[in-house]
Amino acid sequence: MLTERQKLILNAIIYEYTQTAHAVGSKSLQEQLDIKVSSATIRNEMAALEAAALIKKLHTSAGRIPSRAGYRYYLDNLMVARAATQQDIALVIQSFRGNFHEMDDLLDESAHTLSQLTGATALILKPKRVNITVSGFRLVPLENQQLIAVLVTNDGKVTSQTFKLPRELAVSSLDSMIKYINEQMNGRPVLEVLKMMQSDELPTQMSRIIKTPAAFLQLFGDVLARSIGDTVHIGGRLNVLDFSEDDIDTREVKQLLEFLTSASDIRRVATTEGYHVTVKIAKEIDEPLLRPFSLITRAFTVPGQGEGVIALLGPIRMAYSRNVLLMDAFGEALSQKMIEYT
Repeated sequence: MLTERQKLILNAIIYEYTQTAHAVGSKSLQEQLDIKVSSATIRNEMAALEAAALIKKLHTSAGRIPSRAGYRYYLDNLMVARAATQQDIALVIQSFRGNFHEMDDLLDESAHTLSQLTGATALILKPKRVNITVSGFRLVPLENQQLIAVLVTNDGKVTSQTFKLPRELAVSSLDSMIKYINEQMNGRPVLEVLKMMQSDELPTQMSRIIKTPAAFLQLFGDVLARSIGDTVHIGGRLNVLDFSEDDIDTREVKQLLEFLTSASDIRRVATTEGYHVTVKIAKEIDEPLLRPFSLITRAFTVPGQGEGVIALLGPIRMAYSRNVLLMDAFGEALSQKMIEYT
């Protein structure tokens, strides 16, 4: 159980270390604390905090820095963080530049903006895509036998992919196939159509009606798979390389950057508790690669689809109070903006 003075000193150490990244000494604390005590008294209190494993001494300095346990104590007992107001939320919404025709574009911009505001790495995941059905499929001719295959799903998402048609085939030769897909596949779940393709059921059915190039079937399957793909929207991905207080070798850097692009891995570690902002530090994160960092998470709502996740990955030495407020504001702002895409 800490005394009020010890709490003041721990809070001051965390604040100064967050601002300067330098170990904090008793003289510096005496200058910034609004209490009349001697340096000797402050040193005694610092010794008590060190004995409680809430601060630690660096070999290169006489000062102290917070331990990871000290940060956790601060988060649970000392941090003053208010909930985002409607004014905060409105400011976040105003920060989104431009009009976004697709949800993915908005989430890309959100991740970029959040990263710029915090200096951390921002990660955003939409709700898992379930019950997505095919709404339409078409080909757009380009030059030199190039085509763009365009798939629209019932959630309004447009997925496209470029395809080069063999020279011996004319674009018009695919008209009957496009007509068949739109007549037979529209309204069916994408997962069902993919299953039909993987089992050869759909290719067999189509071959009975029209002569279908195998490469085109592969293209159709690729576009289908991408339409329900799980994507991580990232802002400031390389920022994470500056955060660790530990040395990271080249192999670990590669693993870390690959981890950040894996939607399944991010979903596993970026857990949320309702619409509250949660903070995990070091070993509290269920991933060895992220042990040198802090992870702040919050859910947001996509009407009719479920919950998405915002995650902020940054240094353990971060401005928690400000970042928690920003995460709360971004979560609510995205929930409000998502209404436009449903």
